[in-house]
Parts: sequence; structure tokens; C-alpha cells
Amino acid sequence: MRKVVGIDGTFLKGQYRGVLLVAAAQDGNGQCYPLAWGIVDSKNEDAWTWFLTQLKEIICDTDELALISDRAPSIKKAISTVFEKAHHGACAWHVAQNIKNKFKCADIMGSYWSAVNAYRCEDFAGYMIEISNRYPRVAEYLENEVGFEKWSRCHYPGLRYNIMTTNMVESLNSMLVNARDFPYVALLDVIQEKISKWWNDRRIVAMALTTPLTPSRKSQLRPRFAQSNGRHTS
Repeated sequence: MRKVVGIDGTFLKGQYRGVLLVAAAQDGNGQCYPLAWGIVDSKNEDAWTWFLTQLKEIICDTDELALISDRAPSIKKAISTVFEKAHHGACAWHVAQNIKNKFKCADIMGSYWSAVNAYRCEDFAGYMIEISNRYPRVAEYLENEVGFEKWSRCHYPGLRYNIMTTNMVESLNSMLVNARDFPYVALLDVIQEKISKWWNDRRIVAMALTTPLTPSRKSQLRPRFAQSNGRHTS
């Protein structure tokens, strides 16, 4: 499992309301790997601090750890309190939504996502020039209000790999879209049932593997290996 954890919360719709907090990572096959669930009264600093404190029981606080979330101040404060060594990154999708809503400039999104995923600072700078030439206020927002280190791969102080959003957590929230109407115990039963099925299905796939590579990584490496035929490195 890569040391990149996404955290998010979704509002419950049952009689007692509340918020379901979730933390998830990626497994070796690039699939969502749920780590922790928690039901709290609201998305405030106390709730996030409690949830992250429980999460810290199973995940060590290290400078190799990346925690990805939206830019809510309550999450930012809780992370800095509980995970003092970890690096906090912003979900690039949430930043994109803020740009579109605040500046009404959906046509710049191509340059933005290219900047998000750029591996080299030289390439990143080129995309930022494109954004700045067309929407100076957007460029200023990304640099000064959000911070390059929060949303871009090449400026991030740690390792985010290809995990630039909290999609892995959002997928869990989508999975429970109907169950959010259930009472708490029934909701937790649904979560337990679904996760148990996931683990069993993945166990079956893992037992059938004949190489150390997982299926998704194997499918990624095969065409790249074919393209590298005849090339040598030293």
C-alpha cells in the first residue's frame, strides 16, 4: 500500500443525521483500500481530530505519509495537530471546482490538469504561464491562496504518485449513497458486508496470480516493456 491516504466525510440522511468520515488508500492493484470509518456529529475540528487520532493507531506519523483532502480549515487544523510529520495535500478536483465556481473559467481546465500532473517543474512553469496569460487571477489564486505545493505533483514536498484527488474516498461515498438513509447500525452492517465481499473477491484473484505483479500493474508494464525493446540503460 502506498503511503497516500485520502480522507473525506459525507452527510448521513437518516433520522439522527450526522457525518460518516472515511479514510482510504490504494492497494497494490490500484484499487480502493478502506482504512477507517467513523460517525460524528459534524465536520468540525473536534470531529476530525478524534477521527485522525483513531487513524493514527494503525498508521504511523512519518514524513513519508501524504494525507489528501479538500481544503476545509477544520481538516487542515486537525491534521497539523495529529499528524505533525505527514504532508497535507489538497484534492486537485476540489481545487478545480473552486476555480470554475469562483472565476468562471472552465476553458482553462486543460492547462490546469496538465500543471497538476506535470512531473518536471519546467513543464509545470509552462502550463502556469498559459494560465497566467489568460486568467491572471487564477494563477495568483493557485500560487498564493492554495499554494503550488498543495495541488501539483512536482512541487509536493512528499510523494503522491498518481493520487492527485480523493476519488478513492469519493467512490466509497458513492457506494453508500442509499445506505446513508439507514440507521447507524444498519449502515455499519452494509459497510461490513460490502468490504467483506471485496476482500474475498480480491483474495481469490491474488491466489490465482502466477507472478509478483498485480493484474493492473502487469497490464501497465507490458506495453511499456514492449516499447522499450532494444533500449539499454546504464
